Amino acid sequence: MNPWHERFDTEEYVYGKEPNQFVMEAAKHLTKGKVLCIAEGEGRNAVYLASLGFDVTAWDYAKAGLEKTAKLAAEKGVAVKTELRDLADVEWGDEQWDAVVHIFGHFPHQVMKRTLEGIQQSLRPGGYYISELYTKDQLRYGTGGPRDEALLVDPVRVLQSFDGYFIEHFYIGEVYREEGQLHTGKAHVVQCIFQKGGTDA
Repeated sequence: MNPWHERFDTEEYVYGKEPNQFVMEAAKHLTKGKVLCIAEGEGRNAVYLASLGFDVTAWDYAKAGLEKTAKLAAEKGVAVKTELRDLADVEWGDEQWDAVVHIFGHFPHQVMKRTLEGIQQSLRPGGYYISELYTKDQLRYGTGGPRDEALLVDPVRVLQSFDGYFIEHFYIGEVYREEGQLHTGKAHVVQCIFQKGGTDA
């Protein structure tokens, strides 16, 4: 049983069709290239990035989410590759992506650790990690995200995970988000734009 498949298996886009506000800002930092959106849900960020001319792949482990991603891409007249992937056991590959976008993808500790390591492995030199995630303080707000503190993010751990990366943006604090029925109101997040070192940086 996949609760995310069940959540997305509806006509309504539960997080809306518009991109995350931070993705819109972060996209300005990127040059055109291959972008991977992980835990992408119903495709709002992947479709937006494709509309800007990026070569976008969306990973999710909910089939219903990927179907809605494809539907939204068709509606907007853009192409997004969709792949059914479980981050608990996905093969990341080496230096494949110019950017990995990770918006409100919350996982158990070991899966998160594996995911952040995989992202670093799979980014090309000069590539970007872009994320907006709920911190543990989000429990006070109740405006979205997991209600289990273990699934929420410690910003210091995220920063330490990308030791050696160039930090273009790192923010911890309040934002206002209105994203469908499940993310609405003031929230507490950590935002990252980290660039991998190397010949292209």
